[in-house]
Amino acid sequence: MQKYEVMYHKIIADNIKKLRKSHKLSQENFAEKINCSREFVSRMENLKEKPSLKMLLKLSFLFNVAPSYFFVEN
Repeated sequence: MQKYEVMYHKIIADNIKKLRKSHKLSQENFAEKINCSREFVSRMENLKEKPSLKMLLKLSFLFNVAPSYFFVEN
């Protein structure tokens, strides 16, 4: 099971970063929009922090994507 957890963690992190960049947001601007620190954004994008379900729902609302978007390689 751990293998799949690592795989999905990477897919989620990559999708967060792709969405942020496609909306031309710096980590700092992005952090302000989701009410967290730039360091937290960096940790999410670099596999050091796993976003909670609540955070994924917040991101799906912000970027107008389905929550399932984060679990598929895009």
